[in-house]
Amino acid sequence: MFLFASSWNCIAGDADGWAYGNSGWQWSNPDTGSYLWLGLRFQTRASNRVDEPLISDDLRQEGDEGLSINRARYKIGAGIGRHFTFYHEYDLKNGRLLDLRATWKPATWLNLRAGQWKSEYNRERFDSSGKQQFVERSIVNYWFTLDRQSGVMASGRLAAGSPADSSWWLGVLNGNGINSSGDGSKPMWMGRYQWNFSGKVLPFSQSALKRYSEARGSLAFAAVSNASRYTRFSSGGGGQLPGFEDGVDNQYRVEQLLQEFAWQKGGWSVQQELHFKKITDRISGRQVQLRGSYINVGWFPSSSFEKWPAPMELAVRAALVHPYQKAGVHENKEFTLAVNWFFNGHRNKLTSDVSRLDIDDPQGHTRDWRFRLQWDLSL
Repeated sequence: MFLFASSWNCIAGDADGWAYGNSGWQWSNPDTGSYLWLGLRFQTRASNRVDEPLISDDLRQEGDEGLSINRARYKIGAGIGRHFTFYHEYDLKNGRLLDLRATWKPATWLNLRAGQWKSEYNRERFDSSGKQQFVERSIVNYWFTLDRQSGVMASGRLAAGSPADSSWWLGVLNGNGINSSGDGSKPMWMGRYQWNFSGKVLPFSQSALKRYSEARGSLAFAAVSNASRYTRFSSGGGGQLPGFEDGVDNQYRVEQLLQEFAWQKGGWSVQQELHFKKITDRISGRQVQLRGSYINVGWFPSSSFEKWPAPMELAVRAALVHPYQKAGVHENKEFTLAVNWFFNGHRNKLTSDVSRLDIDDPQGHTRDWRFRLQWDLSL
């Protein structure tokens, strides 16, 4: 029962000292604005299919038997004064550094960051895996994510509170994926513009847990350009999409465009992305294009019907990826229904989802169901 106690939502203890709060064990000094927090996160999952089916054979493979530890991480966050922050995250399951970054915030309109982290290219990927509406991100993520990169980023917010309220990001990244020291490839350039049309910023977090009385939302556009030996990125580093061979320095030029929309009000939430990606093999001259999109809609029935339990959320997602035919994959589709039960927001929740997955490839059209159950717990 202690794990589900509502007291986890607030800090207990002295204002200036150690206490348990929203991020784990926390220390803070209200006079200087300095703080330090330490946290742990565990994710246990059961699934009857692999999480990222790309070809027909993937839909014929069974998932792990029973429950398995999908993620196990520790996190450290700190602030020195009111303008300098630090964040570190480590993957305990795979023994891998995830985040190590420092941010200087001299003004609202200008923040400067350096280190390794998930770039703010698209909302679905930047949203923590612990703050998703579904057990895992959509099928779109595999094909279009930039994932974690090392680099520097400038960002800020302009015209706060006005009809022109906007957020922006402009960065130069390593372009070789997580934990890469560089291999002579050209850097990755990334830019994102986000119009906060409600005059307030909607945080990078899914589900309408805040139950905003007034709508909050954003419309964003982003672009990226990179030349490296890779055609895709993941939490495991740089790699290749189906149909591409291992490359050499600067062999693959990747250009991507994104349109994104997010909105929340009351118990409702909507999130949508549209992706375009062009890959040019600078050795062979081959050029391929991909497009993908998804939309999430979430709803807390208790926001409309008093008799429904307040911790329950229902969500639906539709996603489509249209890769290139030469990769041996014609089209991937996903339709997913999910139920969330929040014991303590995203810090302690159960998620169950069921997906109808369709894959067209040279072997024909394969369609099957995927069932998943997950418990996500942050300490």
